[in-house]
Amino acid sequence: MSTGEVRGGDVTTFEEFVTATAGPLLRTAVFLVYDRHVAEDLVQLAYERVARRWRRLASGNPEAYARKIIVNLAIDERRRRRDLPVGSVTEVERLAGTASAGPFCGPAGAADGELDEALRALPAKQRAVLVLRYWCDLSEQDIAETLGISRGTVKSHAARAMAALREHMTADKPRPAAKGDGAHGR
Repeated sequence: MSTGEVRGGDVTTFEEFVTATAGPLLRTAVFLVYDRHVAEDLVQLAYERVARRWRRLASGNPEAYARKIIVNLAIDERRRRRDLPVGSVTEVERLAGTASAGPFCGPAGAADGELDEALRALPAKQRAVLVLRYWCDLSEQDIAETLGISRGTVKSHAARAMAALREHMTADKPRPAAKGDGAHGR
């Protein structure tokens, strides 16, 4: 199976669908909730819902449907749980048997602590937009459909999230002196 989205023509049974999508959906869920156990529960719930509708979904795009369920459940879960999430992306990569160097991972798939911290601080929908855009490589239109929002809202969530990430990543670092500043500027 390819690493792209699993469409109905690519799989013939629900079991093949689960085998092909378990790793990517679990990693997506972990990036959304930053808790391996909660992520596993979200994926399980998504698979249960997909299984109930398999006859109808099998000919379409069951992975997109499962991802939409996971994103919506993750946003709801984040609203209910305001405590600090636990678990790490590195654990999930190890358990899934993959060490991809995606946009949220440092060298050799190790999670970048500073970036993880910044992502955890984002509101749920902003984080969902970034995960769907940069981890799942979805278009703005696909993200809008997944989240049930307009393309403009996707763009504004992405812009605000990226600005917050930039601010967080540069907040602790000293800024270079501007030309003319300091003792040598006169």
